[in-house]
Amino acid sequence: MKTGLIISLLLLLNGCQLLPPAPPAETPAEPVTSLEPPPVTLPVPEPVSAPLAIADDAATLQAWVNYRGAMLGRMNEERDVLLADTEQDEIWALKRTILQLHPDTPYLTRLRVQMQSAEQLAQLPAPLAALLSWDLAFNQKLLEAESAVSALTRLNAQQHDNLERLQKTNRELQKKIDALTQIEAQLNQPVQVPEPEDNNGQP
Repeated sequence: MKTGLIISLLLLLNGCQLLPPAPPAETPAEPVTSLEPPPVTLPVPEPVSAPLAIADDAATLQAWVNYRGAMLGRMNEERDVLLADTEQDEIWALKRTILQLHPDTPYLTRLRVQMQSAEQLAQLPAPLAALLSWDLAFNQKLLEAESAVSALTRLNAQQHDNLERLQKTNRELQKKIDALTQIEAQLNQPVQVPEPEDNNGQP
């Protein structure tokens, strides 16, 4: 019975596959819309970068932001340019400060710049000083973290020295304890008292 049912289902499925496909339903024709030409896109002119200056207008501030971003990838080249520059004005001093605040600059240099920067910030326009204060705040946090790591490293070295000293003392004390234990073991051994002999030398 099951076999007959399976064979009849197989014949039915094969018969369905042999039927010609139904013609596609006709879709209503869409009305032809007028093709609009694509809008003309003009190339966007590149923004003209303002020269670096000590000013508080938006273009100058953006120029300083761009300078800081571009400098990150070419620290050594920028350092060489600043060293070769003979005109050491306010812009040169600000460039030098930004360069010296970079995290790759040695700790003591960044610490010195951090301490001297308050005087320089007071002479800058407020928006430019606010922009530079972000670098100074980051540098302050980095200096604090580096100081903490340095202090922890010193403390770790001191603890390591103390541990070695205590281990040495422990070994010396263990040797003394072992020696005292041996002496105590010798003292606790029963003493064999010789039996008294008579005059003939016999017990």
